[in-house]
Amino acid sequence: MGRDLLWLRDDHGMFAGRVRNWTRCKKEGENEPMDRIVFAGILWCAAGGLVVAQAAKPAAAADSDHDGLSNVLEGELLDQFQPRWMISREDCSVKPARFAPGLAVPTVVSDDGTVYGQAFPLRKDELELHFYHLWRKDCGQMGHALDAEHVAVLLRRESGSEGRSKWRAMYWYAAAHEDTVCDASQITRASTLEAEDQGATVWISSGKHGSFLNEELCTHGCGGDHCADMDKMKTEDVVNLGEWLYPADGAVWVASPQWPLADKMRRSDFTEARVKRLERLPETDVAWANPSKRPAQAAIYGGNSAVNGVAIGGRSTDTALVLANDKTNRALDKAQRNTGNALTKSYRNVRKALKGAATSTTRTLGVEDGNADANQDTPK
Repeated sequence: MGRDLLWLRDDHGMFAGRVRNWTRCKKEGENEPMDRIVFAGILWCAAGGLVVAQAAKPAAAADSDHDGLSNVLEGELLDQFQPRWMISREDCSVKPARFAPGLAVPTVVSDDGTVYGQAFPLRKDELELHFYHLWRKDCGQMGHALDAEHVAVLLRRESGSEGRSKWRAMYWYAAAHEDTVCDASQITRASTLEAEDQGATVWISSGKHGSFLNEELCTHGCGGDHCADMDKMKTEDVVNLGEWLYPADGAVWVASPQWPLADKMRRSDFTEARVKRLERLPETDVAWANPSKRPAQAAIYGGNSAVNGVAIGGRSTDTALVLANDKTNRALDKAQRNTGNALTKSYRNVRKALKGAATSTTRTLGVEDGNADANQDTPK
């Protein structure tokens, strides 16, 4: 039970100390009923074994969600990399919602465009940020109350000037209908989107609220997504959710079974297998995060070419879209110039060869330049 509840510690390999605390607490309470171990023992560990030590830290190093990152660092990175959100002016749910604190049931206070965030360590010198746009309702096909969608970015620490650490975005992920047959989530390099030091631009489909890293991809799902009459959403600072076991600012509603928000909070979107698959593709590509679902989606959508993606050639299985930024534009310009020079050279060679062939042919027929009429029979 302890291993299951403390999944984050195992997945991210960063909370060995807290696992030992939990093990000690469990041993001390091993003669107690299991429900008391689960619901009381964990609280005792958190309050008695961790919060006291946390209180001794200076305010700048406070770590309210106990994930090894200070509140200050989490807030700075969430604000720096918050995406630029493009939403439809026609969306039936208006904007992402703000939810009332302290309530176990998600309760909307206002549809005001609030964006929630989460930051946690992933691997050595890597952090993962999640940005949640949470809606009052999904009012597209097969609509339902409450809609939890998100975008994620993987950051890697680099050495900056004067020995200061700098965090740079490596990959972006946009979730669209996760864990369904219509999953159209995407992943790409941050450099492809020119979003290594800032947030990427993300398009949110009207009513369904799938997240897309390019507007053109918005129509490449199972037919329920479209991005029309889009406008940039005005946002405030990101509201930090903390962790699902340690929600911040009274956001206890994250664990509600009415939506899959807790599942999204406790897993990484940048698995090693997914990143390796992306790295095999050209730098211009936005890849499907779950390409194995594309054939089923094509069948659902009647084999429409939109579902099959806009990429061509051998990359179409994994590639959702091919983009060109300044770097790739320069490469394409060079390739075009090289191609143009090659075609010009080829044309000249062909023309020269044809001219030579024509001269040989006329000589064979006994026709010399300027003597063609003299060699012809005079009409009788």
